[in-house]
Amino acid sequence: MESPLFKGLGCFLIIILMLMPVYIVLLTPQAEYVYYGVIPERIYQYTLGEWYTTGNWLLDAATIYDHGYISILALQDGTRVRVYTLPGKELVSETTLSSMEKHYVSLPNGTMFKIVSNKLVSVLLFSPPGRGRIPGLNVTESPGANGFYASVDGAYVGKEFIMEASQGLLGFNYYIFAIENAEVMLTAEDGSTRSFKLNANDYENIQLNPLTTYKVTSTGNIMIRAGGIGGWSDRSFFIPSAEGGFMGRRFYSVTWYSFDEKEEEFFYISALEDTKVTVWDLPNRKVLLELDVEAGEPVKIKPKVYAGGTRGPAIAVDSDKPITLQFLHSGSTVRSYGWSYGPGFTYLGIRPNEDTPFVLPTNSTILAYLFTGEEANVVVDDIPMTVKPDEPFILSTLGPHTIRSNKNLILLLLHYPLIPENQGINGFGVPVPCVQTVSVTPSVTLHPLSGEGFALPMNYIIILIVLIIVVIVVVFFRRRKK
Repeated sequence: MESPLFKGLGCFLIIILMLMPVYIVLLTPQAEYVYYGVIPERIYQYTLGEWYTTGNWLLDAATIYDHGYISILALQDGTRVRVYTLPGKELVSETTLSSMEKHYVSLPNGTMFKIVSNKLVSVLLFSPPGRGRIPGLNVTESPGANGFYASVDGAYVGKEFIMEASQGLLGFNYYIFAIENAEVMLTAEDGSTRSFKLNANDYENIQLNPLTTYKVTSTGNIMIRAGGIGGWSDRSFFIPSAEGGFMGRRFYSVTWYSFDEKEEEFFYISALEDTKVTVWDLPNRKVLLELDVEAGEPVKIKPKVYAGGTRGPAIAVDSDKPITLQFLHSGSTVRSYGWSYGPGFTYLGIRPNEDTPFVLPTNSTILAYLFTGEEANVVVDDIPMTVKPDEPFILSTLGPHTIRSNKNLILLLLHYPLIPENQGINGFGVPVPCVQTVSVTPSVTLHPLSGEGFALPMNYIIILIVLIIVVIVVVFFRRRKK
């Protein structure tokens, strides 16, 4: 007769196997890692005549480029990288990199590309540096990057990052958000270092050197965001959750001191269930907004925050059920004074079997590319389709959507304002995510923003639940034996 103890252990192992799939990607090396992207076809900008407010639309010659760059940065020695153009999968570059070594690839406008590597890499897609400079050859300024960087594990949350910075000569373009108490060290490629301490739910706003490699290490989990909001040109961007992925209950983002009342730019909060949401003024640690978000009805807000000195304004967003958060400019030129310019170039990751809501702009030419590393059954707004590797589906319908996929899926949103006709994007920089790491779930301890209470790491909660179930099973079989 089989021992109750063995039966209990069997149940324990079954429960462990049921709870652990989200961590398999962290433990199982991939045969290859894949990154997809597109060089925008229109790299230029039309502006309004004299003082940029009235007159005819004029093409700004200084913004015109016929190519873009991919920067591929190795995280480990022996990293083999191949770059293909799509469709056709023509090999255009192949190299082997050592740790912290960079490789630049120039591609013409309108080129779709695929990067394949045997180890994880850090990829930055950007327009040419100003004044006709070439990356790697005495570049003193570069286009500002916009988006969150992935850690060495491929998640947007982590304790170690290897990344290439991109920004101009001035400004504090980089934000480091601390999810946990953290001692942070930045080491530049020339060996220079800087360090600082952050408490959980705090952040630091810093300036980095253009097209320079940095290794960032931290004792606690952090997120690294490039780019800000505010001024005449605002870019749309998706915001990953502090729990990993883009669906979650905690988010951190830059915001602005003041928003133009008429300009069509907002943070959008989308939910699949009726949800209560709290928006926090992060530097002043106080509640800014409390919202009820209904399922399928995105809520749009303009959260204004004041932060003194060089510290940029920032928010945190909490919800009692999973949501997505994005900043979106519609593309409309409407503004209280002058005119508005709002393009977008940003990535969104869709995890397997997770409904993901989002919004596309309403006054733009939209190109939303859906990429997958393996054949995927995808449902967009109840319409089923099959998306194959190297054959993206392009979504161009404005407004709210919901996507579900049985495989990892990447959405790349590129949008140009509708006015004037054939408007372009005046430079860009965006970190490119890896398809295989979309479903990576980091181990994170979320701390209450009020500073009260205690938060237990999700891994500990899972282990605690497992132990409770095991105890119940063992007690049940012992009583049954008696």
